Amino acid sequence: MTDSPLAAILRSVALRPRTPAELARELGSTPEALGGMLGTLHAGRYVQAAASGEGACACGPCSLKSLCRNAAQDVPPLHLLRLTPRGEAYLRRLGQLP
Repeated sequence: MTDSPLAAILRSVALRPRTPAELARELGSTPEALGGMLGTLHAGRYVQAAASGEGACACGPCSLKSLCRNAAQDVPPLHLLRLTPRGEAYLRRLGQLP
């Protein structure tokens, strides 16, 4: 069975948070080419921006939302990506995550 490009991105991000440049190298693409797919995954809440060493902010209701750099934008700059619980559940359904 051949993975969709979106599932391949999710599987790669599941291992550890990745930058678009790291994903591009691993998947044989360019960060620019991945931009649309990353936007789709972010809009679907499968990936989120992650700050190295920080907790699991899912951009939901939060007492710090007024201070959040991502709150005022529809698609935050995706410099470092991590899976959301929804992304993890999707990969589990595909049998690609324990």
